[in-house]
Amino acid sequence: MASRVFLHIGAPKTGTTFLQAMLFDHAPRLRGEGILVPGSSRVDHAQAATGARQGPGGKKYDCWKKLLEEVEGWPQTVVISNEWFSLATVRQAERAVRDLGDAETHVIVTARDLVEHVPSAWQETLKLGYSSTLESFVDSLSTRDDRWRWSTLDPALVLQRWRGTLPVTQMHVVTLPPSGADRATLWKRFAGVIGATADDYATQGTFQRDSLGVEAARLLEHAGPQLRQAVDAETDWHQAYRWIQAYLSHEVLRPIPGERIALGDTHAAAVRERSAASVRALEAAGYDVAGDLSDLMSACVPPKGRNPDEVSDSELLEVAVPVIAELLRRVRAERLRIERLQSERSSDDEDG
Repeated sequence: MASRVFLHIGAPKTGTTFLQAMLFDHAPRLRGEGILVPGSSRVDHAQAATGARQGPGGKKYDCWKKLLEEVEGWPQTVVISNEWFSLATVRQAERAVRDLGDAETHVIVTARDLVEHVPSAWQETLKLGYSSTLESFVDSLSTRDDRWRWSTLDPALVLQRWRGTLPVTQMHVVTLPPSGADRATLWKRFAGVIGATADDYATQGTFQRDSLGVEAARLLEHAGPQLRQAVDAETDWHQAYRWIQAYLSHEVLRPIPGERIALGDTHAAAVRERSAASVRALEAAGYDVAGDLSDLMSACVPPKGRNPDEVSDSELLEVAVPVIAELLRRVRAERLRIERLQSERSSDDEDG
């Protein structure tokens, strides 16, 4: 059994994709330092996180058990990372820790200023074709029953559910540095917690920006229901991930320049107060902090950006026109490819 297990549980939109890419890109080197990243990809950890929450009898529980087998076979440090561990209830968290057996279990939460975190979370719902204003999304965070809710986004609430019988010294908060800081800072903070040598790990090329400009986000907000209908997302939820998120949002819309998304003044003030309350709770709990809890209040002065409601129809048109042109270009290329293949088959048939 591993001597120590670090369970990085999120929250989502707090640099988790970047950190997971670092872990898997540098898995051989980490292994040389005595740190095992089990599984072969981020998908393995995502399925394990689902299985850990489902428990015995769940469809993905075997994925969790498979990772546990690797944990049992490694004598040193293990790191498991997936943001959807943050969805676990108290009971599910306690069971997951028990499943890790005699290993010294540590829980890591990466945390971000909620004034910037909440617009990023809203953007993720748009990428799946769900349509709501940013303000209505914020208002719903206390009552939502999906992944996007305060109990997932607020690091104090997440750690409270995972604390269980673990000593406070084994509960870690890794803060995201303020916007604009060197992205390697987050890795250095995280690596320091897990015991990796951080300074000479290459971070270039590991992180890919996945944020949309406010204009593109506003376009998705308007088009969401039609997009879900177009890809038949209501009958197969994978289709929204494949076509709206991965293809339209990340491939087509993301490269389009745009301004940052920002909360309106009223909602920014309310979210800022929640950030302050979260920081107070984290301080009172006495968790180990890598970084500085003041990073979670770095947006006390609203960051440069615009509220989506301020985007005009003419600005939407400026985004929509190049998107239509790009999609036509891609459809044309695909149609020509199909016609070429059909022509080659016809020629083969004639020769035969």
